[in-house]
Amino acid sequence: MRCFAGESALAADRLALALAPGLTPAGPEPLPSFFHGFAAYPHVVARGLATLADVTATRYFRYTPERLRDPVLSAQGGRLRAECFSACNGVYARLDLLGAGFDGGDIGFGTTNVDVGPALRQALSRVSPPVGAARALVAALPRPR
Repeated sequence: MRCFAGESALAADRLALALAPGLTPAGPEPLPSFFHGFAAYPHVVARGLATLADVTATRYFRYTPERLRDPVLSAQGGRLRAECFSACNGVYARLDLLGAGFDGGDIGFGTTNVDVGPALRQALSRVSPPVGAARALVAALPRPR
């Protein structure tokens, strides 16, 4: 069973992910730290993590939610990757967050599990895009004919 350093939380515009012991290029790390910085699009990060949490908790074959499972987080220098399998192992989901999606901070190297429990999932669902972001996205899309 994985042991997290605490519980992941979102408070005062700060997302603190509780990580399990991880593996880094320097070897096993009991308290890994892969990134400290700011997301350029926090609503995308929030929706992506919440979606991964939904996938890990769902059985697509004979749907029966089981205890929540946790996504794997890996830092690869130029990107953070969160990925998971559904509870039935029939569906795989991945969220790649490239360096350009962050406003500052350095991305390290390593792999671990991240706690995305019910409290964090609920908090992530309340993160919304900044005013004007939706209009900018819609304006950039081609108009249907």
